[in-house]
Amino acid sequence: MRILDKKIVGSRALLVFDEGKEVEIDREVYLEKGLYAKDEIDQKELEEVLFESGLKSAKKMLVSYIQRYPLKSEYGYYKYLLSRGYDSATALKAVAYFVNNGYIDELEAAKKLVNKYQKKKSSFEILQLLRKNGFKSSTISKLNLKHENDKEILVKLLQKKLRRVNKKDSKEILKIIKWFVSRGYDYNTVVEKIREFLDY
Repeated sequence: MRILDKKIVGSRALLVFDEGKEVEIDREVYLEKGLYAKDEIDQKELEEVLFESGLKSAKKMLVSYIQRYPLKSEYGYYKYLLSRGYDSATALKAVAYFVNNGYIDELEAAKKLVNKYQKKKSSFEILQLLRKNGFKSSTISKLNLKHENDKEILVKLLQKKLRRVNKKDSKEILKIIKWFVSRGYDYNTVVEKIREFLDY
């Protein structure tokens, strides 16, 4: 394809082809590939240039996102790039670049999240949170989740929940039991602690 016109506007370069097709690429890629000196370009080379340009802009976007949200999984960053309009191959390559250079460390991010929520949530809730945020099973299996804190958290939460509950209100007590079981607490432990608090 013949290149009819080339313009550099800010950080972008505009190429106009003889078929009326216009392509906008990153200025640095334009200069690196020496397109300023070319009058013709084949389809394969154009696709490579477009991919490189997209990758460069995806990396720039991902840098600022990593700085704002450092506790994301690789999948979380990948999903972000997809939501910003990048294709799957570009998003994968950009995320892989930051993983290989040590800017994205999924295991460290998962450990920080566990430390952040260890005193507030049960280990089951933390696992659910990690899965929901796209952390890989292999990463989750490397974590050392402590179930000892679950009873302490259960006691604190039960104290709050049982303050306003009447001993005779069995419906309300059942609601509380269901609430705790849905968050991963053991049914028998919950019932035992409720009996302790309410002197059943």
